[in-house]
Amino acid sequence: MPAYKSGAVNPKTNEVIFKDLGLSFTTHPVTKKLSVLTNEEAIKRAVRNLILTNNYERFYNPFFGGNITSYLFENFSPITKVSIEKSVKDAIEVYEPRVDLLDVDINQNDDRNELIVNIIFRPKNQLQQTRLNFTIERVR
Repeated sequence: MPAYKSGAVNPKTNEVIFKDLGLSFTTHPVTKKLSVLTNEEAIKRAVRNLILTNNYERFYNPFFGGNITSYLFENFSPITKVSIEKSVKDAIEVYEPRVDLLDVDINQNDDRNELIVNIIFRPKNQLQQTRLNFTIERVR
């Protein structure tokens, strides 16, 4: 009897791959297709865009986003830090189903008037955790 009928062969697993277009819209030199971000990089880009989106920027979904830039002109205090971390956590838990959020940490750099955002999450299709760091600063 062949092995595939006896059940001796391991069942095929369906691995989920997350894809997203790169925002640079550059083409591959050989295939001439647009560059594509996959898995971890695609999710990092989506989480960053989610956090940097302000409320009322998306039509038909006014509460989409982290609304973190609204805190840039606030006096930074422990209460402000907690409210920023809560809004980031809420946005990721509601609008990004591809990740399990592990930690959010917000730090302030007084000399440069900027917020440093550190997010640790685990993509649903991976076992290892991923760290996303970015800085938000006031323009004026």
